[in-house]
Amino acid sequence: MVKNILTLTTNNAVESVNARLRDMLRHHRGLPLMHRIKAIFWWCYMHTENPLPPAEIIRAMPTDDDVDGLFAAASQGSKREDGAPGEYGTGIVWEEFHMPTNYRC
Repeated sequence: MVKNILTLTTNNAVESVNARLRDMLRHHRGLPLMHRIKAIFWWCYMHTENPLPPAEIIRAMPTDDDVDGLFAAASQGSKREDGAPGEYGTGIVWEEFHMPTNYRC
């Protein structure tokens, strides 16, 4: 049986980046939310193949207003009259908060 190597390596590469981002945030957990967001931008930018010089990076980094605009755009979902989530993937999934079990407590 031959495994699909491309799928495995792609997933591992993505998970490796996610793990390093989580690790960076864990080491800087005292930062305010705005600074954590900027730290993620900075980390991603510094790990590109050809990052710009520091002066150019500072000009390219998002400002507080830019980040606030991203938050506002992300939080504006379409509101439905029936109370359901406006878009696919925005609702609460029971399995994310509960473990299925055969036993009752």
